[in-house]
Amino acid sequence: MSSEVKGYRVILQVESTSEFVEYTGKITKTLVYALNPDFQLIRGIKGVLSPLHISPLFKPSGDYELGEPSYPFVLKRRKGYQNDIKPIRIQGEYVFHIGGEEKLVDHVITSLSKLSSPLIIKIGDALVSYRVEKIIDVTRIVRDKVESLDKRVRVYLKAPAQVFNVFVPTKLPKFTPSALELLLTPYALISRAHTITDQLIFSATKLLGNLVETWYSLKTLWPIEVYFDNKKQTLLGGYVTYILESRTNVKEELKKVLATAELAGIGRSRMNGFGTTVVLCD
Repeated sequence: MSSEVKGYRVILQVESTSEFVEYTGKITKTLVYALNPDFQLIRGIKGVLSPLHISPLFKPSGDYELGEPSYPFVLKRRKGYQNDIKPIRIQGEYVFHIGGEEKLVDHVITSLSKLSSPLIIKIGDALVSYRVEKIIDVTRIVRDKVESLDKRVRVYLKAPAQVFNVFVPTKLPKFTPSALELLLTPYALISRAHTITDQLIFSATKLLGNLVETWYSLKTLWPIEVYFDNKKQTLLGGYVTYILESRTNVKEELKKVLATAELAGIGRSRMNGFGTTVVLCD
């Protein structure tokens, strides 16, 4: 894998004076942008893939893993589904993931590592206090993990994703287990492409078509609703299991895509916290 994609987990204390009903990708992105005001130049542009992924908040598990999600949401397919998103209290220790192009990510990590005393930022009506405790480089950990790719891989959407509908442009939510659509963003990033073109889709199909989704993956994906920018959005959650159809000439390329999926996220709007992914191979 190219050394140009990196990922870190940031352990921090966060406390808000008010409950949050908004997706907590807003909390982490606000911190990153407050420390890096020059990043105004790379705000998301429609149709262009961001080189940076900033996850929402999670409860930490172990030394650096992303544990239970700390963002308000509802599962639309859950029995007894209620059409409301309840606010949550943000107080205590959390972890978030930041990844993408090496120079950009290292710039962010440098600014976060200098945050030795609490920083207070106003978000809406709330005052949010941040204190960074620890930063862990997980780049090598993720790369080593995908080396075990043999017969099967699971792609977990730890944060809901805006998945590309590559064949029919639409504003409707797309819930698909296809590797082409789920993993198109990491493929584009390692191809140094930041726009989705017919040529990119064609070349991605030849590689990602070697990951065949299992039939039961349709039952492990579900619509998730969150509030973002005061609007309710429906996104893709759950996990997909793929079987590796070819075990020889494309395996190394697929490892690069899968590692990039965890390091830099999947789908659209990754700077806003969507598409945080964890990959497990067996």
